[in-house]
Amino acid sequence: MTTEMTSRRNRKTTGPLPTISSRGAWLPKRRSTRLLALLAARNEMRFLPGYVLNVGRQVDGIVALDDGSTDGSARFLESCPEVLELIRIPAERPEWDEVGNYRMLVAAALQHGADWLISLDSDERLERGFRRRAERVISRGERRGLSGYAIRLFELWNSPDLYRADGIWGCKAPPRLFRARRDHVFDERPLHSGKVPLQAGRDGRFPHADLNVYHLRMIRPEDRLARRRRYELADPEGRFQPSIGYAYLTGERGVLLRRIPRGRAYERWSLRRNLRLSDTSPPTYASSAGPSRGAA
Repeated sequence: MTTEMTSRRNRKTTGPLPTISSRGAWLPKRRSTRLLALLAARNEMRFLPGYVLNVGRQVDGIVALDDGSTDGSARFLESCPEVLELIRIPAERPEWDEVGNYRMLVAAALQHGADWLISLDSDERLERGFRRRAERVISRGERRGLSGYAIRLFELWNSPDLYRADGIWGCKAPPRLFRARRDHVFDERPLHSGKVPLQAGRDGRFPHADLNVYHLRMIRPEDRLARRRRYELADPEGRFQPSIGYAYLTGERGVLLRRIPRGRAYERWSLRRNLRLSDTSPPTYASSAGPSRGAA
């Protein structure tokens, strides 16, 4: 192999991965992709009603796992028609098994005929119009042989309308969206494991999809502190996040806040707490303010 050919091959392997646009009026001229959401939760009744309202409207079903909740989370999920299957882990199990839980979720989703999967936590919300955008990304990416994506994660800060944009905060993009496959190669790290099949990426990196997800649990300072303490307890030596650790989760130096991009908002009514178990419809608003504006 010539030096020139070797150089070209190396550029192809190590070069930047593509970003697949979700914009445009065009939609693929084929049957809709069967897209299912994966959820693992433990004592998340604070966020679950809004999650089901927000996510359930934009996927073809939710496959959920309840890991020993004692706050009614399992009972609530069982009552939701959007939840295709609920895997229940006994409360007696002493530790959270992130990888084992995820293996069970993926296996169950395959049994429900999933074409594509998206992994989302209970405190995360999809942008309005996510499904249309995801269909475009999937179709455009398939023509390029792509089967897994990192998506933009906005950490909301001090307000449901503001996200933190400085430093690492402005570039969070965890791999979450992927084609369902029976030969899924799992990330075996017990904490912060990736959700997309390893073979869908390149050296642990994945193409980016122009899709937005919003994280609610960083809005309040007390939640940020609780999150930091939880991770420091689970990973006291920072083995699974050695480059940045967890102190940054409560850091305030250099804070830069920006408004959610116009036309990419999530439904604000999904923030509501303490919804009745039978309440599965969005609220009505007495004024024109309503939820965040700017549907895609």
